[in-house]
Amino acid sequence: MEITPTTSRSRFSQDVIRKATEIFGDKAQETLQSMGEPVRSYYVRCNTHKISPDELTLLLRKKDLEIKRIEAIPEAIGISVKGPFAIAPTKVNVVVDKKTAESVLQGANVYAPGIVNCESMHLGKLVTVISEVGEIIAVGQAEMSTADVLTFKKGLAISVTKRRFHSPQIRELEEFSKGFLYPQSMAAMVTTRVLDPKPGETIVDMNCSPGGKLSHMSQLMQNVGKIYVFDRNSRKIRQTRETASKFGCKNVVLSIHDSRYLPEDFPDLIPNRVLIDPPCSALGLRPKAYDFTTNKRIEDLASYQKQFVKAASQLVKPGGIIVYSVCTFTLEECEKVAEFAVQECNLDLVEQEPRIGGPGLEVFPKGSLCQRFHPCKHEIGYFIAKFVRN
Repeated sequence: MEITPTTSRSRFSQDVIRKATEIFGDKAQETLQSMGEPVRSYYVRCNTHKISPDELTLLLRKKDLEIKRIEAIPEAIGISVKGPFAIAPTKVNVVVDKKTAESVLQGANVYAPGIVNCESMHLGKLVTVISEVGEIIAVGQAEMSTADVLTFKKGLAISVTKRRFHSPQIRELEEFSKGFLYPQSMAAMVTTRVLDPKPGETIVDMNCSPGGKLSHMSQLMQNVGKIYVFDRNSRKIRQTRETASKFGCKNVVLSIHDSRYLPEDFPDLIPNRVLIDPPCSALGLRPKAYDFTTNKRIEDLASYQKQFVKAASQLVKPGGIIVYSVCTFTLEECEKVAEFAVQECNLDLVEQEPRIGGPGLEVFPKGSLCQRFHPCKHEIGYFIAKFVRN
C-alpha cells in the first residue's frame, strides 16, 4: 500500500472546511492542520476529595513528568506531551479506524476491534499503523496475525514501539486507579468553575456522562448540597455512577431520564444552577484522524441543543444560573444557541469567570460575553455561555 502525504483538505469534509473558514478566516487551514495532532499539554484534574493539588503535583513529578499549573484553576495540572517525532515506515501497513487512530496518537496500543485492514500481518513483525486516510500514526510489533485478528476479533493486536507523539499514559498511573486524578481538558474545568456551584446548593447536570464535570462540581461543593444528574441512556448512567463512586462524590442523585422533559416530570425540582453539556459535533477535540461531519448533522445537533436550553430555562429558579458548553466551534452550536437562549428563553447573558479563552463572536448583542477556545491557541475548540434567568 502506497502512503501519500495527507492534508487537512483530505481529512475533513467540505462542510467542515467551510465552517472552519467561517469562524477562523485565513487561519482555517492552519487550524484544521493542528487538529490532526494531540494537545501539547494533557490536563488532569486533581480530585481534592482525596488529595491536594500540591501533593499530586509532587507525585507526578517523581515520575519524571513535566508539569505546569494554572493559577486561576488550582486543581488543574498540565502534563507535557513530547513530539512530533519522525517515524520510518515498515513494509507492512495496518489500517485502523478513526477512534483507534486518535487513541494511538494519544499513547494507546492497537486492539483487534479497531483494525480495518491487516492483510499481511504476522506475529512478532514490525508494522506501520496508518489511518483510513493514509496518515502514518505509529510503528509497532504485531501481537497477533491476520488470522488471529479475523478469528478472535479482540485482544491486543499491536504493541506500539514508535509513535509521533509521546503522551503520558494517564490511565495506567497508580494515581488514576486510586481516584487521585481525572483526565479532563482545561476548557471543561473552566466550564465548571464558570458555573461556580456552592456548598449547600441544588444543582442539575442535564447531560452527565461520563461524569467529569459532575465530579468537579462535587469537589467544589465539598460534598455538601445535592447534584441531580440525568441521562436517558442507562449505560451512560452506569458509567457516571462508576465515576462518582471512584472519585468520592457523595452528594449525587442519578436518574435515567431525558432531561428535556424535566420541567414537566420533576415540577418540584427547582435548582440554583443548571449545567447543559449536550451532544455536539465535537469538531473542537484534538486529535482528529479525520472528520466528515455534514451541515445537516450540525443543524440537527443545534436544534437538539436548543431543546435542553429551553428546558433549563423553565427549570432553574428565578435569578438562577445556567451554563451551556460544547466542544465545537460551529456558529450554529455556539453563538446561535446562546442567541436563542436570550431571545426565546427569558435568559440574560452575563460575564463569566475565569476567562482563559477568548471572547465569543459579536453576532448578536453581548455575544462577546461568551467564551471561545481556539484549537491552535488553546488546543481545543470549545464554547461556554453563562446565563441568569429573569
